[in-house]
Amino acid sequence: MDYLDFFNLLEDPFRLTPDPFYFYPSHEHNEILSSLNYAVEQQEGFYLATGEPGTGKTTILKVFINNWRDKAEIALIMTPRLSPEEFLLALIEDLKITLNTKNKNEVIKSFRDFLVEHSSAGRRVIIIVDEAQNLPDETLEELRLLSNLETDKEKLLQIILIGQPELRNRLLTSAMRQLNQRITLRAALKPLGMNETSDYINYRLIKAGKGSVIFEEGARKLLFKRSKGIPRLINLIASRAMMAAYLDVSRNVRKRHIGYATRHLLDDTMNSNSGRWTRFGAKPVLAVFLVALAVLAVVAAFGTGMISIPPSGPAKAVPSKPIKEDMPVKVEIVTSSQTPPQNPEPKGVQASPSPSEVRRRIVVAVESAKLRPAPSFASEAATSAPRGKSFEVLAESSDAAGKKWYKVNDASGRECWISADVVKEE
Repeated sequence: MDYLDFFNLLEDPFRLTPDPFYFYPSHEHNEILSSLNYAVEQQEGFYLATGEPGTGKTTILKVFINNWRDKAEIALIMTPRLSPEEFLLALIEDLKITLNTKNKNEVIKSFRDFLVEHSSAGRRVIIIVDEAQNLPDETLEELRLLSNLETDKEKLLQIILIGQPELRNRLLTSAMRQLNQRITLRAALKPLGMNETSDYINYRLIKAGKGSVIFEEGARKLLFKRSKGIPRLINLIASRAMMAAYLDVSRNVRKRHIGYATRHLLDDTMNSNSGRWTRFGAKPVLAVFLVALAVLAVVAAFGTGMISIPPSGPAKAVPSKPIKEDMPVKVEIVTSSQTPPQNPEPKGVQASPSPSEVRRRIVVAVESAKLRPAPSFASEAATSAPRGKSFEVLAESSDAAGKKWYKVNDASGRECWISADVVKEE
């Protein structure tokens, strides 16, 4: 049974792509969408919206574009590190304006004719710049000059700038004061509150088919605390917490699952817990495998730092104490290849070579290879390695599909897994 089937979901509810289908109409998001529509309808010229990374700016843009697609000509610039000339040509190409020359004066004349023609037909022309904080000053000035293309009665061009808070600060400098004066509508997107975060989780689960997953109250509170209400972080943590619950064979996402996810994902937490980030992948697996339950009972009783069990046939179930969130023990489990078919985890990790043996070495054979905290393509990449990077093989494992994985140490000494498909033996 795979991840989605286990939770009775139709699709991943917390994927990171800015899908308009999953647009959550919070108070803040609705206000910005409404003000965007107003700015274009009233031909206000310039509009500015800012927000921290991950707060949902791009998703709002996609919803807005879907609303106006049939009523306006839209140029969307998502790579704004362009010179004024490159920016102008990108606009012309996006709006499908035919040019017979690249002379700037002729280009601007053709652009103005295009604006007048569409204005006469009652269609708006909208320029949207995402990540606008990356626009060079001279390109921002070019945008200001383009906004001068107007008739006596109306603006011919609507310009929408979407960016991070530093864009707002740049516009307050003396060099940008002329452009700043042109911006008639501004909005700032803030993170979700606690109640909105809880509602956001429910909303996305319902959109994905509702399923049988339950985020417990303690998990929701910790998720809000760790994500600070930023939708992208909510998605990241919730997705990894659901994976932890899945490996724990639990349809309830609990506080400890959020703890595993955040220790794995957040840089500040991961740095402060260097060497313990594998708990996200390891401990839920312990809860699934019967042999691991026996080992955890020993760990809880004796506080052992590293336990290795040689393959000796199927293990017998032994009751264990519950996994504690802050248990500071790192456990490596070596199991038999006869893994019960209902368990969703890999078939088992083969015993690491003894110190007296010479371990094999592998080298990355592709342009860039991902290193993951667990031997599975479902595990989020922790880092990557370039072609030619050499590793010592610490152990081997096979995932549910029979794919081979190697355990290695990354550049910082942390244990992680790399697929055998992207390496070759030295």
